[in-house]
Amino acid sequence: MPHSETDYQRCRFMFLNKYLPLLTICLLFSAHSVNAQQEFIDFLDDSVSYIWPTDASTQLSSTFAETRSAHLHAGIDIRTWGREGYRVFASRDGVIYRIGIGPHGYGHVIYMKHGDDSYTVYAHLNRFEPGLQAFADSIRFLDYRYEIDMIIEEEGFHFKQGDVIGYTGSTGVGPPHLHFEVRNPEFKPINPLLTNLRVRDTVPPVFSQLAVEFLDPENLKRTGHTILQNRETGAVFDFGEISVEGPVGLAVNVHDRANQTPNVYAVHSLKMIHDSDTLFHSVADYFSFENGGNMFLDRSYPILAQSRRGFQRLFRVQGNRLPFYQKAINEGILNLPKGTHKIYIAAKDIYGNESKAQVVLHVKNQSMHHEITHVPAYPAFQNRSAFAMMPWRLSEIPVSKSLLASTDTDFTFMPAQSATMLFSPLTESVRTKLSPGKKQTLHTPDQNVWIQFPSNSLYDSLDVKMTVSQEAGTIHITFNPGSLPLNRPAYLNYILPEGFNELEGLALFAYNPYRDRKSFISSNISDGILRARIPELGHLMIQQDRVSPWVGRPRLDKNLAGNHILILPAVDRDTGIDYRRSEIIVNGMRGIVEYDPEKDFLMFYNPEFTPKPQNTVEYRVYDGAGNSTSRSLTVSR
Repeated sequence: MPHSETDYQRCRFMFLNKYLPLLTICLLFSAHSVNAQQEFIDFLDDSVSYIWPTDASTQLSSTFAETRSAHLHAGIDIRTWGREGYRVFASRDGVIYRIGIGPHGYGHVIYMKHGDDSYTVYAHLNRFEPGLQAFADSIRFLDYRYEIDMIIEEEGFHFKQGDVIGYTGSTGVGPPHLHFEVRNPEFKPINPLLTNLRVRDTVPPVFSQLAVEFLDPENLKRTGHTILQNRETGAVFDFGEISVEGPVGLAVNVHDRANQTPNVYAVHSLKMIHDSDTLFHSVADYFSFENGGNMFLDRSYPILAQSRRGFQRLFRVQGNRLPFYQKAINEGILNLPKGTHKIYIAAKDIYGNESKAQVVLHVKNQSMHHEITHVPAYPAFQNRSAFAMMPWRLSEIPVSKSLLASTDTDFTFMPAQSATMLFSPLTESVRTKLSPGKKQTLHTPDQNVWIQFPSNSLYDSLDVKMTVSQEAGTIHITFNPGSLPLNRPAYLNYILPEGFNELEGLALFAYNPYRDRKSFISSNISDGILRARIPELGHLMIQQDRVSPWVGRPRLDKNLAGNHILILPAVDRDTGIDYRRSEIIVNGMRGIVEYDPEKDFLMFYNPEFTPKPQNTVEYRVYDGAGNSTSRSLTVSR
């Protein structure tokens, strides 16, 4: 973090705005930030050398800190040309610290610990090297479970730099590739390209679109946005001119490229400049997993929810604790006086290749003059005139552990009504204001629906309305404003109404109105109460799923290790396949039931299995709502 950029400019700003008494505090803060950054990566020095972790390729399909579904990308993805089975090497000498196997997330993954207590991570593997795979299987076959996540440092699986530790695959999320991470001794990810690892890249970033996010002049809450298309002219990407009233925030849809690859990447750094002054500067070198979900604040979440495009904000909102921001005057908000202003934006990749963009703002009205230190994370409530008409109630009384044991919280509030209380067919609405930093419970006036917010659930204060309604066999739970990210999941509890509490196959879904698509949310129904963890405040639907999974014809095959396996195609587009509950028996032999959600099949795996000319296969496949499909048949070799 250069002192000429961070210390001097920030303190100069404060001084010019008559904040001279803060000069000493400012310098101390800047020095602390520099030290914190250095401490994060100080294990990297000239004596630390990594080798490229695979022989698949030296090309990247993804880089550090890219937008993902619910977090920032914590490493780099290496291309494997759509194939599996390339060798994966120990990038440094070390011991296997942890292994994981499962169908989601990192899939089959190895965590390796090195002599300086830092780590490397190798994910989406097809399998481990034979000795490590045999150890993992010996654990899994104790109870025939597919998934494991174990710290095995004491088992002593040591490897030298360059030793084969596994093979590339496609387990977890995405097509075949190798996901590789470097983590510091505190287990926090850093950009692997800060090490000696390199890719060929002489191509500068490309600006595609610019979003202008409009803010309420009084409280700075987001009120909407407009998107400007790039009009490239010469060496600068030009977004034209726009008239605005009051303060605004900018966000860019920008990507990087590298030589001889079609993939697009996240940029490494962004700057916003006005009248030769840098107002905002971010650099994506590292972050903590604890704050990885702050992606929803670093990116414009309303635009991401609507378009699935990760517009990177050139300002910082409340609750954003990512360490990327080296400078943010007025938190990056353009709080400009009336008149015409040209704004420049610079984007760089990690190798210093740079592109510039510009936009002209015509500010119609005078903006606020005071320093901005708080930009709300959540937008304003819509239709404020209706506030007096809405019943509201906020309970900070804790909820009963016996009632909410499955929600894994320490709330102890018990609704006054029992689970047998009849449901009113009328719409129930509740509006209230929630605050971060304390446990709260939002519930409808009849107390049949309540949502528990742990103390670390909200990013910022929130004025929200929840509405529960019923139509055509579906219960809707909606929020205004909607599609709001949470720092930690909240807990939904619903005493199901008469006519629903006895239904089989009842399931909870999140509905995306922009894509007209619903996605299944795992829930538990016990004693007439539905309980679930919800990752955001969006549109929830409770519906019955009575359709059993589709199961195709099983076939015999071999995996890349040469083991005989049985592949069973299985699809359920409503509530998904419940692979943990599903069973496959071949010739009376039990095996591990593995699942590939990308390829839509279950797999019977047992290293002792050898097929016969005629093989008896028995299966029962469940979906997430408890529906099942079963059959017994013969499969020829």
